[in-house]
Amino acid sequence: MLELERQWGDRFERLADALDQARIQAQARVVLFTSCHRAEGRTTLVLALARALARRPEKTLIVDADLTGPMLARLLGLRPVVGLDDLVQSGASLSDAVVASKGSRLSILPLRSAVAAPRDFLASPGWSCTMAKLRREYDLVILDGGPLFIGLSAAVLHRSVDSAVLVRRPGSSGERAVVRAREVLEAGGVPLLGLAETFT
Repeated sequence: MLELERQWGDRFERLADALDQARIQAQARVVLFTSCHRAEGRTTLVLALARALARRPEKTLIVDADLTGPMLARLLGLRPVVGLDDLVQSGASLSDAVVASKGSRLSILPLRSAVAAPRDFLASPGWSCTMAKLRREYDLVILDGGPLFIGLSAAVLHRSVDSAVLVRRPGSSGERAVVRAREVLEAGGVPLLGLAETFT
């Protein structure tokens, strides 16, 4: 992560600027980062972006919302006892689940394990209640979501997020897949904020 920041830190800063502008101008406070497929660099990008966001005054939360393949806790070396799944399914306290970053206004909300029934999870009152709490508590909420083409329709997310960033690794997703992803997002009521390309 440090090597990415050394080489491409200016790009992550520009992405952070774009999110800040969207938050102010378009009221896009909850932003979904998604991809067409797995292994496109989505979570790595979100973590590198988090380092840029940590230097800003806004209160920001990074949420592991990849319901079928959570990775944030593992990549950060965290072993959460309470996570997003507990907030949604059993009403656990937000303060017990959130991991604060020392010396900044950035926090992480991990997901302890994959969710058995993602559609039911997102359709539950617990999910709506949790998202409402996050909107009240944070200036910017970044959801590291799962890939679009593994059966999870954007339609179930449209009431939860304000916009989306599509993460694409050119070797994995071609132009046709990107067009299809945009159509899926827009059909689900999720405006596409932009495309972020990664590389191997």
